[in-house]
Amino acid sequence: MRRQACALAVLLAACSTAAETPAPTAAPGVAELARDPAVTRTAAEMPSGEYALDPRHTSVAWRIRHWGLSPYTGRFDAESGVLTFDAADPTRSSVSVRIPLASISTGLLNQAGERAFDRDIAAYLGAEAHPDIVFTSTSVEITSPTTGRIQGDLSFNGRTHPVTLEAVFEGGRVIPTSQRPTLGFTAHTIIQRSRWLEGVPPLHNSASPGDEVELIISAEFTRPPAQAAQ
Repeated sequence: MRRQACALAVLLAACSTAAETPAPTAAPGVAELARDPAVTRTAAEMPSGEYALDPRHTSVAWRIRHWGLSPYTGRFDAESGVLTFDAADPTRSSVSVRIPLASISTGLLNQAGERAFDRDIAAYLGAEAHPDIVFTSTSVEITSPTTGRIQGDLSFNGRTHPVTLEAVFEGGRVIPTSQRPTLGFTAHTIIQRSRWLEGVPPLHNSASPGDEVELIISAEFTRPPAQAAQ
C-alpha cells in the first residue's frame, strides 16, 4: 500500500489544477544553460501558423513530496499537441496537448523487469475508462516580452478543472537540419491531485504523500513540412 500510495501521488503530478505558487528559481550559484545567439527571443520574428508538438524534444515531468521528505520525480513518455501561434498578437495563440496515461514512467521495474508500478499508477488514475490527459488553453496573458500565463482546462479521470501555466518563451529559430521553424517553451504549475480523484481526500499532514503536485514542462513546436516550405 505504501508503494501504491506513493505512485499514485507521483502520477497526479501531471494532471491537477494550478495553485497561485511562484515558479522555482535557480539555486544560488547555479548558472542558466547558455543560449545560442541564433535563437531569437522576439516572438514577432517567427512565422505565425500551426505548429505540431515535437515529442522527441518535449518533456513533461512531475514532482510530489514523499511523506513530507524529498520531492519524488517521474515523467510521461509520450505527448502530442498543436500550437496555433500568432506572432503579431501572442494573446490570440492557443495550444492543446494530449498525454496517454499509459506513458507514465517512474523508472522503477519489478523483479521480473516489468513496469508494474507504472501500470498500477495509470490504473489508479482511471486510465481504463479515460486513457488520456488533455489540456486545452482558453486564454493567453503576456506578462513580459518572454513570459506569459496560459489559462486552460485540464481533463483527467472524467473530470475537467481550470489550470494556469506560468510559461516562458525560450526562443525560436529555423532548425538547420530540418529547415523547420521551431518554437521552444517551458512552463510550470502546482496542482492538487485530489481534485481529479473521487474518494481520495486531500492529505493534511506532512507524514503523508502530498496533495500538491508540481508539473514541469519543456516543449518544442515545429511547423509541418508543407507549412515550413511556404
